[in-house]
Amino acid sequence: MQLTFLLSAVSLYAGVASATEAMHRPANFNSKFTPNSAIYRNPFGRLNAGKVYSFEDAGKVNFAYFTNWGIYGRGYTPLNIDTAPLTHIYYAFADTDPATGKAFLSDLWADQQIPYPGDDTSAPGHNLYASLTRHHPQKKRSLKTILSFGGWTYSQNGHFNFATNPISRATFAKTAVQLLEDNGFDGIDIDWEYPAAGAQADACVLLLKETRAALDALAKKKGDTVPYQLSVAVPAGPQSQSLKIKEMDQYLTYWSLMAYDYSGSWSQVSDYQANVYGGASGISTSASTEWYLKNGANKDKFVLGMPIYGRGFEKTNGIFQPFNGVGSGTWESGFYDYNALPFANAVVHEDLKNISSYSYDPAKKELISYDTPNIIEAKCNWLSRQGLAGAMFWELSADKNGTESLVWTAAKNMGKLDNTQNHLNYPGSQFDNVKAGMKTSPASKHGHKIKARHF
Repeated sequence: MQLTFLLSAVSLYAGVASATEAMHRPANFNSKFTPNSAIYRNPFGRLNAGKVYSFEDAGKVNFAYFTNWGIYGRGYTPLNIDTAPLTHIYYAFADTDPATGKAFLSDLWADQQIPYPGDDTSAPGHNLYASLTRHHPQKKRSLKTILSFGGWTYSQNGHFNFATNPISRATFAKTAVQLLEDNGFDGIDIDWEYPAAGAQADACVLLLKETRAALDALAKKKGDTVPYQLSVAVPAGPQSQSLKIKEMDQYLTYWSLMAYDYSGSWSQVSDYQANVYGGASGISTSASTEWYLKNGANKDKFVLGMPIYGRGFEKTNGIFQPFNGVGSGTWESGFYDYNALPFANAVVHEDLKNISSYSYDPAKKELISYDTPNIIEAKCNWLSRQGLAGAMFWELSADKNGTESLVWTAAKNMGKLDNTQNHLNYPGSQFDNVKAGMKTSPASKHGHKIKARHF
């Protein structure tokens, strides 16, 4: 692999960015295989596994999304997550009934039922299996788990239409908070892609207000001293102009800026997909962040999202050049997992002025825009200078191990991380092992066999 640095300024092209469509469940999410014990990856294979890392004082947050469909084709389960560099894991995605506002889990097998190695399905009672909340919070009390609603898939076809109806909003707040209590989460994330100006923007504010009130009521009822968290994922592109930033901010614990997908199949030229400055799309992380802060977002709540994937451009002569096609991708057209990059014979270019990077194979005329560890380090330095709250990543299954892990790179470069305690007290849960204090069931004495789900 070769490495060059681009230090010159680039000309801007006035393009139009698509939605952050990366945050969706692929149509072929279950096409490869279902989980079985033979394909579990070593969860301890990350950076310096024998070393104990300590982030004891409050500081930056380091979020990452875990996808419930990742247990299928990708073979990535909660047991694979290296929690050491993380302050939060966002569980993607739960869904809503667009007519009634009722919140529900999108895959009960993946979310609650599938047993993993060490789970005793013969244990007495009605117990929760599968969920990441059972495997990590007791071991790392500073790790928060957040249930995320929406995403690109569950924002389409009017999934959030309920938000404009007061009765449906109340139903969402009630049922979403009950899902939190049942499954042992520490907060709720709303990834509505995207509220339109006017009635929907107003409804988004009210949705946050009522969900915040329901979370606070739950904490008061239980005597919790640590508040439950409420966050939103928001776009960096023109869709942000519809949002009522100042009104939303008062109810939020965090904003997560989806600072990626600035370019793709819709672009006129090959381009950076997650640049802090510059780029041809007319969108940059710096300008978007400045806009949110100017319009009322609290910088202490503002989190910079970063991609653990790349965007492909085929038959192109290089960056900011015409292209034809986006490539087959790792799992779907145009998207390449970071752990598959760079491809053999591709040259990696890091533009430290605009804080972006890409690989290019001149023989294949293939360009893939993605973030390298050096670029993640530069972004973390940038967000620290801006006084932002920390980093967010989409999504965990695509990361590398060891020193090339983007999540670990962020943790190391942001210094001390947030150590706010998680919750273990869920007396209102429907599950006996969650009510008992988030306890895991003892390992079966009779061995264990993973039961595959059939589609």
